[in-house]
Amino acid sequence: MINPILLAAILVGVAQATIIFKPQIPVTPATKCQIYWREYAWALEDCVCRVFQNGCLLAEESQQRERAGKTPLIPVTKGVCQKFIKRKCFLGWPVLAKFPIPSPCGLNGKQGSLEIKKFKSLCELQKYSAERNKPYISYSKC
Repeated sequence: MINPILLAAILVGVAQATIIFKPQIPVTPATKCQIYWREYAWALEDCVCRVFQNGCLLAEESQQRERAGKTPLIPVTKGVCQKFIKRKCFLGWPVLAKFPIPSPCGLNGKQGSLEIKKFKSLCELQKYSAERNKPYISYSKC
């Protein structure tokens, strides 16, 4: 016969292991677009300026937003977009963002690397990206 205390300890251990070893969910969904092709496209996302690495990524993001029941992105020129950069950001959740870095040889479209940066909030990320013409591929809350 198994001791009830031993059985309880085994069950608790299995439950804790299940919680600790959850399967990893990918942060960025797969895309059919070339993330290293630089041909910047500008759009308004809920009246906030956003720069995209290229038009394909902009169109894909807009389609995902529509499928999620959100407003689509509005393609605009760089000049119009920059008028919608927020001047001041309020407190929010910290976020990590991935920025595509071009390949060292400088060929447009050739695979480079991804730089990960941390920001105080999504607003800070959007402001940084739009002011510096540095599109981000994805972000996640910390």
